[in-house]
Amino acid sequence: DEQNEASSLANNNYSSSSTSSLPLALDSRSTSLEAVSGGTGAATAVSSAGPAGTVSGINPTHSPGGVLPASASTVSGTSTGHGVGSGSGSGPGGLNVPTAREWIDSEDEGTVEPEADWSSNIAPDILSGISDLEKKRQEVINEIYQTERNHVRTLRLLEGIFMRPLQESGALPLELLNLLFPHSLIHLKDLHTAFELKLKHRRSEHGNVVREIGDLLLTMFDGQTGEELKEHAAHFCARQQIALEALKERRKKDEQLQRLLTKAESHKACRRLQLKDLLPTALQRLTKYPLLFDNLYNFTVRSSPKNESEALAIRKSHESAKRILDHVNQAVRTEEDMHKLLTIQRKLDKSGLDKDASIEFRNIDLTVRKLIHDGPLTMKKNPGVQLHGLLFEDIMVLLQKQDDKYLVKYHSSPGLGGSESKYAEGRFNPITKIHLILVRQSAVDKNTFFLINTNVSQMLELTAPSSTECKT
Repeated sequence: DEQNEASSLANNNYSSSSTSSLPLALDSRSTSLEAVSGGTGAATAVSSAGPAGTVSGINPTHSPGGVLPASASTVSGTSTGHGVGSGSGSGPGGLNVPTAREWIDSEDEGTVEPEADWSSNIAPDILSGISDLEKKRQEVINEIYQTERNHVRTLRLLEGIFMRPLQESGALPLELLNLLFPHSLIHLKDLHTAFELKLKHRRSEHGNVVREIGDLLLTMFDGQTGEELKEHAAHFCARQQIALEALKERRKKDEQLQRLLTKAESHKACRRLQLKDLLPTALQRLTKYPLLFDNLYNFTVRSSPKNESEALAIRKSHESAKRILDHVNQAVRTEEDMHKLLTIQRKLDKSGLDKDASIEFRNIDLTVRKLIHDGPLTMKKNPGVQLHGLLFEDIMVLLQKQDDKYLVKYHSSPGLGGSESKYAEGRFNPITKIHLILVRQSAVDKNTFFLINTNVSQMLELTAPSSTECKT
């Protein structure tokens, strides 16, 4: 029984080709939390735009068991395809699906913690001839290498201890499985594994003293490989939080899924980290590259001022790493904004509108617009009314939050109380064009502002949760 339990936490440990045509296209945005986190039979069909794992030029075929077949690839000339038993299974159309093998604990040796002290592995006679600035430079290089090793390990954990068993168990609907583990996970593992191996080889050339590293950084973050990293990372990270929210809801309802994930998360290789802790590491890793490269550049120009080509390569890699991070962050914002708009659109209630309400109010589709900012608001003179403000490029929408609905209705505009005021009592339009709006900060409350519709002389006094939100 123990052997069977161990084998359920399996790892194919093969890599698929990461030379697909780019850019990637994200899957259909019609996916909802309700769809992917519902009952056992919910959302088993993939949206018409294709599965979340679809890469431009690649259409992974799913076997009846939900296993993503992929061809074994070669990283730095070393084959990484493995199997046990017969070695492979036959998928639909005669495709060979590599069979999974167990996560081998012996492979984890030496990748648990970064080296405490880089200099401890350097011969004393060599170390004595290295300047203090060069030692600091070598420490940064060592940190890049050690953290890259651990990142590769995490990607392997995600594939071997979570993705593969979930595919084979059928415990998740295909759409949620693809949201959690798009096929870009395999491509990212390939790219980072190849980078780690190159760093490892460079370290071994001169006894752990790395003379130059700029060329390796450029190979990873610039050119074609940089484009692949950018697009695959964006595809992997963009809908991650949406997927984790859906998984959280499903775990509450599905005891079988809860048991399977609890078993996986209790594996000693996870070091007490849950799936929700491991998945975000892909984005977290991207945030660290610019910081590491900036430190490396500063020590390089000070310790080797004559080596201009090395400094230039590092600086260019730093710029490329920042562009990649910006691209991924924007992809995350875009997808999360779209998911938010889809959720609000489904919960719109227009029943309170007058019969003669304009077509603009009755047929409003929030999902076709670009969201600039949104957040909760309250009426200063009627704090019991909960509003949700949506700022788009062309319009502002004020929806009234009631239970699980967003009401499209006119808002009471009490005016300023004086008969001479042009802002008379009336009804404030819930949808107002941006060029007709004036915003004025309250002089007595930093969290409050006046929203004025200049077209019909209407005004609302609104309070935001904070002064920052108010200014935004």
